[in-house]
Order: sequence, then C-alpha cells, then structure tokens
Amino acid sequence: MKTHRILVLEDDRTSRQIISRALEKAGYDVIQCSEGKDALRMAARYVPIAVIADVMLPDITGTEVVEQLMRSPDCKDMKYIFLTGILSKKASKPDSKYRFEVDGIQHRALAKPVRKSLLLKMIREIVQEREAELKALEEASFF
Repeated sequence: MKTHRILVLEDDRTSRQIISRALEKAGYDVIQCSEGKDALRMAARYVPIAVIADVMLPDITGTEVVEQLMRSPDCKDMKYIFLTGILSKKASKPDSKYRFEVDGIQHRALAKPVRKSLLLKMIREIVQEREAELKALEEASFF
C-alpha cells in the first residue's frame, strides 16, 4: 500500500500532536505546521494528498491557506478538512455532513475536539476519491 502524505495545520500543539499520532498510527506520512505561511511552503514542497486545517490561526486563517493552495497548479488536487470550534456538537457525529465553502467549493469540516474515528474515516474517503480520480485519468489516457 502506498503511504499517503497528510499536512496537519493546527496552532494548538497538543491537538496537532494527537491528530498527527492518530494519522501516523493509521499508516500516513504526516507533516505538521502551526502557522499558515509554513503550511503554504510545506504543501508546495511535499504536495500532500490532504490538508487538515484549523480555521483560526495566528498568522492567516485556514480558509486563506486553502484559497491560496487551490490557486496553485501543483496543489490543485489536494483535498481539505477544516477543524473548528464554531460548529455544533452535531458536527462530531459520524453521519454529519458539515462543510466549509471556499471559492465556491464545499470542503469537509469537523468540530473540535476532533473525534479520531471520524477524522480517519474522512481521510480514508479522501484516499479512495483520489485513487478513483487517478484510475479514471489512467483509463482516459489509453483512449
């Protein structure tokens, strides 16, 4: 199985470490950042499959980070999960479909504190989506 890279952008050190450990235990390669500007550099350099972004950061917002990454040709295929304390507790339920909209595109969102099982489920969905996209591109290139 290919190891997928995930960027975790969270200014709270404890939260960032808990999320990163859960992802690493699940077999993902994790890049950690505490500020938006660092995340922009690291995403451009390492091109992760997904970015998990806190909405409120010390330098720029998570939505601003995602807006900038979406405009980058190298980062256009990344998927995003927003983390925020402003969602209701209903957003922590396994069947929740909360989304954040950035530039007209809906992205996944999770309420803090994050339920690891729900986060890992979302990451698995992202990996499956990306693998399906790549397979479709491969098949289209044969014709």
